Amino acid sequence: MTVARTSKTKAPNVAAHDPKAVEAIGRALKAHYTDLVHAPLPERFVELLARFEDADQAPEPKGSRDAIG
Repeated sequence: MTVARTSKTKAPNVAAHDPKAVEAIGRALKAHYTDLVHAPLPERFVELLARFEDADQAPEPKGSRDAIG
C-alpha cells in the first residue's frame, strides 16, 4: 500500500522569479478578462435584471414592514 505524504517544504514559485513569465501571464489574463467584460449579456440575464429592477421600484404593500418586526 502506498501512502501519500505531504511535504513540509513548499514548492518553489518559479513564475515569481521570472519577470517575463509574470508579464506574459498578466497580458493573457488582461486580454481574456477584457473580452469577457465587453461581451454582451445573455438575453436571460437582461430579462432577470429588468424584473429585479421593476421589483425594487414597486411600492411595498401596506403593513408589510409592520409584520416583520
